[in-house]
Amino acid sequence: MSYCINSHCPHPQNLDRATVCKSCGSNLLLKGRYRVFHTLGESLTTRTFLAVDEDQPSQPRCVIQQFFEAETVADGQKLRNPTFRAPDWALDELGKHPQIPKLLASFELDSRQYLVQEYIEGRNLATQLLEKGVFKEIHIWYILSELLPVLQFVHDHQLIHRDIKPSNIIHRKSSQAVPTLGEKENLGGLVLVDFGSAIATNSGPLKRATATGAAEYAAPEQIQGQAIPSSDIYSLGITCIHLLTGMSPFDLFDIKADSWAWRHYLKVPVSARLGCILDRMVQRETSKRYPTASAILQDIKHGPASMDLILSQPQWTLGAWAGAVVGLLSLVLGSRFQSPQPQAFTYQEPATIPEIRFNPPPMSDFQPQTSPEPAAVRTLTTLDKNPVWAVAVTPNGRAIVSGNNDGTIRLLHKRHGKVIKVLGGHSGPVWSVAVSPDGRTIASGGADNTIKLWNIYTGKLIRSWEGHKDGVFSVAFSPDGTVIASVGKDKTLKLWQVDDAVELEAFKGLSDQVQSVAFSPDRQTLATGNSDGIIKLWNCQTGELKQTLIGHSDAVWSLAISPDGQTLASGSWDKTAKLWDISPNHESPLPGDSQLPNFTDNSDRLESHDFSWNIKVSHDSLQPKGSLLRTLIGHADRIQSLAFSPNGDKLASSDLSGIIKLWQTNTGEMTGTLKGHATWVELAFNPQDQTLVSGSFDDTIKVWRLSP
Repeated sequence: MSYCINSHCPHPQNLDRATVCKSCGSNLLLKGRYRVFHTLGESLTTRTFLAVDEDQPSQPRCVIQQFFEAETVADGQKLRNPTFRAPDWALDELGKHPQIPKLLASFELDSRQYLVQEYIEGRNLATQLLEKGVFKEIHIWYILSELLPVLQFVHDHQLIHRDIKPSNIIHRKSSQAVPTLGEKENLGGLVLVDFGSAIATNSGPLKRATATGAAEYAAPEQIQGQAIPSSDIYSLGITCIHLLTGMSPFDLFDIKADSWAWRHYLKVPVSARLGCILDRMVQRETSKRYPTASAILQDIKHGPASMDLILSQPQWTLGAWAGAVVGLLSLVLGSRFQSPQPQAFTYQEPATIPEIRFNPPPMSDFQPQTSPEPAAVRTLTTLDKNPVWAVAVTPNGRAIVSGNNDGTIRLLHKRHGKVIKVLGGHSGPVWSVAVSPDGRTIASGGADNTIKLWNIYTGKLIRSWEGHKDGVFSVAFSPDGTVIASVGKDKTLKLWQVDDAVELEAFKGLSDQVQSVAFSPDRQTLATGNSDGIIKLWNCQTGELKQTLIGHSDAVWSLAISPDGQTLASGSWDKTAKLWDISPNHESPLPGDSQLPNFTDNSDRLESHDFSWNIKVSHDSLQPKGSLLRTLIGHADRIQSLAFSPNGDKLASSDLSGIIKLWQTNTGEMTGTLKGHATWVELAFNPQDQTLVSGSFDDTIKVWRLSP
């Protein structure tokens, strides 16, 4: 369908290949090349259309903005007010940023100005709000971490956007890694569009009739024609509040109290730190508002917005927020989400986070299905503004080790939760921690691409490895403590010799990001879980791929091997956990077993060292069965962490909503549900008793006493 852009045309719809409007006779090919399909939006001074450029062989889609002068009435006469907007050269510079549409053309036709910009395929946040409902807290952290650098870039170029609102923020449809908003919908890859209202910061006061931007989201001074850079900050803050509440901003301000009352309309409470940041962003007095986007970025460093963890479907989007947050978003969720790197300018893009579901923290309880009495639970500590990414327990069971969002590792007393030591050395969040079997050292992997080894008694850093090119998702000690395995975002599995700091190079056959790694108790097998849902079993001595286990439909974020080495547990973002039989059998070796070890360039160098980690090829080595035993179904959200009990009879699993479930490993029966965390949880059993330790992105660490 061709669309006539003559604003006075009574019937603008026309046939697909028509060149002249059947109703008004206007030319349907703008400038002889752009065919308009339909309108995307309209304001007092602009109309926005979706079009194609028929002058190019591929006929790419584009967005056309048509500008016209607004009219006001004074003394019975119509007055035309000129449209103020940013100069074309400035918009062209902005288009070099990967999260701002490129300017393709600018011209005047029939006394009207036109801008032709890149079409961003995707859905805007207003549509996602309508379809999926209100956003979670972790989504807001991600939105801030994605868009604040964009705002800073715009302001550094001496421009003010003036029309930030949910419909002008588009989630780019792509395969890039980002946190998800819904079951299948990614939230990441956010692009700020519609710069038709942008003006230079030195434009000076404007008449109220020329003050554009949606009134619901516009700052008070902007409505008065006095837009300043922090006016965009106000609009972004109001946008976030609208997404959290689903309410019109007009309904969220208490006129009598002269203050915002948005918290009263939340379906799920948000953290105090996010509330404080949003409150300052939407201060009506400019002197009390954040002056710059970079000032907000400084304040969100300690929030769950530090991890570009997540994969698209996910390849973390965070993997998490992730980010991780993700992680998460990360986290974190989130960002499952990475933006393409800029080429003509330099700026530092913050890490993203995974999708993490923030739920109202319920009463801490454990409700086993076999007993009406809740088991005891203790909250050891509340870490101020310090979400927990990882937990481990020392072999003697006396201390809990946590990897934290601020880059520190903390040792806590198991009984009373007192902080014994704080180890500082990472420059980003600590995503994984592991304690050596002898209890003397701690290995940590983090967002700063490094693996660090610490003396657990002195708290001193022993050494740091920098072989990864991106963040390290998981680290694990071999059963004898002589080797550390690490996996990460750079699609590598690496082995490190503990005693003399030698790196054993990356295994071959990894085609995607690797979220998790686990050693078998006999040190013969190494298991890895990938973002594509595939689990791989490796021969630790040769680096050879033994088995590929296929069964999950989404990223495998956690692996655990039972103490007897017979069973592998996998936890996935497809909301299921699976138990696999990996007991060894005497099948014939795989083809290629007689070849050299499957390490990269360091194999010759490694053979010259007398390692206890003996690299050799064994034709009579045992192969794991790798068959699926059962699938554990019961989580309503994505599974993030798994842990076997010391005797292997129980499996604990946790998800991004903070729910922990217990399973009987020999039957697959769910035996209990633990509720007490508000979001993302990591798990570790105490090897000396029947207690489960959980560390969460809600800043708490809890110890649960489980019945035998």
